[in-house]
Parts: sequence; structure tokens; C-alpha cells
Amino acid sequence: MKKAAAKRLGQAYGCETLPETGDRYQIQFALIKDTAAVYLDTSGDGLYKRGYRAHNNGAPLRETLAAALVLLSRYRGRDPFCDPFCGSGTIPIEAALIAKNRAPGLDRRFAAQKWQSLPAKLWLDAAEEAMDQEFHGQYDIWGGDIDPSAVELSRHNAELAGVDDCVRFEVADAGKFHRDSDYGQLVTNPPYGERLLEKREAEALYRSFGKAARTLPAGWRVLVLSSHTEFERAFGRSAEKKRKLYNGMLKCDAFFYHGGAKTEPDKG
Repeated sequence: MKKAAAKRLGQAYGCETLPETGDRYQIQFALIKDTAAVYLDTSGDGLYKRGYRAHNNGAPLRETLAAALVLLSRYRGRDPFCDPFCGSGTIPIEAALIAKNRAPGLDRRFAAQKWQSLPAKLWLDAAEEAMDQEFHGQYDIWGGDIDPSAVELSRHNAELAGVDDCVRFEVADAGKFHRDSDYGQLVTNPPYGERLLEKREAEALYRSFGKAARTLPAGWRVLVLSSHTEFERAFGRSAEKKRKLYNGMLKCDAFFYHGGAKTEPDKG
């Protein structure tokens, strides 16, 4: 691809060697069966990089997947929203961005912003249009983690994302999670056991969290993302619905529940 592009450009500009300087116009291509698609990458860094998370806590959930989980939970900014395994705060931050109707990527740079063919005013106008459509309300969004350093990182990331005024982060044990409100959304991504915890430790964590989740009123919707093959057994309940997703290259399942369900026997 590079040789073909260089040859054609060399013919057009009358030079044998093309200098690899100046603004970046990255060529991407895809081959599907006998069809090739060639296009320019206008984004640069992946679109999951919103611009607010410079650091993570070792096992990051991509921002785009976090936003997808929030939308799958049907959260729109009205109900209480909780994540008892908040890590670096990605899920609560994405929930806040959705609640505020803030355009994703508003605080990041795109490769095409340096292209001479796209005037800077177009980008400024688009940003202003997006900001004019933002909502400014009161939201009940909470994130908890047993690790104080993770909570501190979450607060820092929320500040970078501009949502620190509508998200609360606290040091808390997910096994003791409890809420009295009649309805709400719980969306979380607990450790899987492959990278952060050993498998048995992860199962013990799921077991204690499952007991806590069953104390929630029936009006709560619970969505848990995990790649653990024995999650439902350890959690103590079969999911009402499941959906296959990928966190990067890691295959996961999104498990859907409601609060107040009965416990199933742990056969492990």
C-alpha cells in the first residue's frame, strides 16, 4: 500500500523520493473477500480515547465499551447510577457524559484538525454546536472502589472530563453495597481473574457482590461485564439476559439482572 501510494504521489509531484514530513495523512485499508477499501484516517488515535484518561489502574475498560454498557442499561440521566468496582472511573464518567449529552471526544484532538483542506473554523463551529446541546442538571452518579488510589484516580479523571461536579467517588467495599431507592442502574466491570486477581479470589468477590446485589429493590437494573466462564455460578444467579462483547481482544459477556431476585445454589 505504501509503495503504491508513494509511486502515484511521486508521479503527480515529479519526484522519486517523497519526504515523510509535514501533517499526517494516514492511509488505512481493509480486505474483505475480493474487495479492497482504501481510506484516510481522520481520527489519529483510536476513538475510544476521549482525552480525559491519561493514566489507568492496570486493566482499563475502553471508554467506548463503557459508554455502550451505560446505554445498554437504558440509563439516560434520570435514575441513580452506581458502579461499585469503578477502577479508574470510566463507567461513571461515561454515564455522566451521556447524562449531560456531552459530545464524545470534545476534549481531544483529531488528526484531520491539521489538514489544510479542513479550515479550523469548521472544528470550532462543530465544538460550539455540540456544547450548545449539553444539558445542565443534577445527577445521582456514584462510583466506589476498595482501593483508595483508584478512587483518587477516578476523581482526577472526572475532573479532566469536566464532570467532577456530577459524579461522586468513594472508598467502598462492593460486598457491602446497598441502596434504598426503589429504582436505579448498576453497571460494573469487576476484576475477571485473568490479570488483577486469581480466579478463586475473583469468584469469592463475585459471590459477596452477588449477595449485596440481591438486596437491591426489584426496580434496579444490574449489568455486569465479565470474561469469567463461571461468573453466574459464583454470582449466585443465572442472568436474565446475556450479550457477548469484546473488551479490546478479550471476549466478555454482559450479564443482565434485576434487583430482588432469589438466590440459586452455588454448585461449586
